[in-house]
Amino acid sequence: MSSNKQISNAPRGFDSFQQLVDNFFGRSSGGFPAFADEAFNMPATDISENETEYTISAELPGIRKEDIEVSLHDGVLSIEAHSKSEHQEKGDKQIRSERRYGKFVRRFTLGENADESAVQAKFEDGVLKLVVKKTIPPEAPKPKAIPIN
Repeated sequence: MSSNKQISNAPRGFDSFQQLVDNFFGRSSGGFPAFADEAFNMPATDISENETEYTISAELPGIRKEDIEVSLHDGVLSIEAHSKSEHQEKGDKQIRSERRYGKFVRRFTLGENADESAVQAKFEDGVLKLVVKKTIPPEAPKPKAIPIN
């Protein structure tokens, strides 16, 4: 016979102290991040750069393409999205909910060389992939010798 109860070898008062510490550091009693903390609502992202472009991939599971806005202004790339709860009261008691709903905005400073007119966006299988081309920096003016009369 198998039991799902959590077994603890800790002294009796230690469990309540551990729970207090977990709550302070934003962890639930199950060891997961406290889902009420807004910082945990941010999507996981990967950002890479090469000589010609920036590539940003953001995980947005459960969010529809229509609910995502992407903008680039003055070298700052913004991703804004929102999701709505699908939970409907049917008389069932909800035991646990770890899925996040609401709105988030995530901003990344790419730099002045990000070409605002050359951004590609693709959303597939819950992953938003953005490719931002870089502008070719103008050549720095070369020093000019000034003759002295």
